[in-house]
Amino acid sequence: MLALPFLGLLCVVVEAALLVFAQQTLDVALARATRALRTGDFQGNADGSDPASRLRKVMCGGTVVFFRCEALRLDMTRATTFKAAQVALPYDSQKKTWAAGFGTRFDCPQGDDIIALRAAVVVPRLFAFLDFTNRSMGPGAQLMFATAIFRAEPYVEKTCQ
Repeated sequence: MLALPFLGLLCVVVEAALLVFAQQTLDVALARATRALRTGDFQGNADGSDPASRLRKVMCGGTVVFFRCEALRLDMTRATTFKAAQVALPYDSQKKTWAAGFGTRFDCPQGDDIIALRAAVVVPRLFAFLDFTNRSMGPGAQLMFATAIFRAEPYVEKTCQ
């Protein structure tokens, strides 16, 4: 009689732990990407490939992540002041899906720019009925995102391509 509630509670705790780990690895991956962009290393290693795909590799390369890297969407904009920096919303709460146009903008940062970078990914949920975030992406899925706004170092202008 006690086994069923105990197993239910155990499953909820395991799912919550997986969601926390997924968010933590997304935050750490975004910090790794911002470091590469801030210092100009990302631009200096340009090889002609798609910059968003390369940044995904920087974010996910060499570490364990609790989300699918190929499903990661990035949206990056440049500004001249922190006040002007705008981050795109990844979630359309009316349609319960991706916001139109999210993940399509990748403005290559230059030295001394203010950069707004947002990464978002859909993660699976075993107990979607317990969702309290209001970011459901359909049955058994939830949207997670992380945001960074920072100033690049004053390096010489480089291209991301």
